[in-house]
Amino acid sequence: MFIETNVLKTKLLFFCFLIFSAQSLAQEKLYFNQTELGFLYGKGLEQWDGNREKRMDVSFLTFHGARISKNHVVGFSTGFDQYDEISVIPFALGWRGFMGKSGKPKIFAGFDLGGGSAVLEKKVKDEWNKSWYEGGFLVSPSLGISLPAKKGKSALSFSFAYKRQQISQFWGTFIQPGSQTIPNELLPPGFSSLTENNLLFRSFVFRTGIMF
Repeated sequence: MFIETNVLKTKLLFFCFLIFSAQSLAQEKLYFNQTELGFLYGKGLEQWDGNREKRMDVSFLTFHGARISKNHVVGFSTGFDQYDEISVIPFALGWRGFMGKSGKPKIFAGFDLGGGSAVLEKKVKDEWNKSWYEGGFLVSPSLGISLPAKKGKSALSFSFAYKRQQISQFWGTFIQPGSQTIPNELLPPGFSSLTENNLLFRSFVFRTGIMF
């Protein structure tokens, strides 16, 4: 899991470099931005009795891309998502496609594929144990409408999306001084045991913002 996350981050950084390089060399209209704020609606973590309460949390998205044709954009997105008490910074490669005439309302579709980081979550640590969160794989198709402004090239956007976000929670026990525990090569250095709990959040996302 650690290796897959590092590979994904490397690919994302390389792709970002290409986007910004192309942007600096091309005309201004090459760049595309979608920035939206809204909420995530879904079910929370499973309770002790097996039930899942409904949740409604904050979601922020900013997508930066380059137009590869009149109606198609590719780029990357990041932002902020809240799942119950877990804060996640998503990062993904994405596509946006538009249908409609210039200067008129347009229907658009999108698709984002990437991961998430739980860097905002505090790691709990004492002399015996350590617990922390790590973000995982995400996928999010979307559909929306853009309403162009009377002046300028910006547009008001309304979008609806489905987001599937994986998050892992870890509990680890340290090897104590003087312990006869034999280090396990499959565990991070210094740990005698490590438990991983895989969390999966499925959300309907409603956002509004601007495009330019």
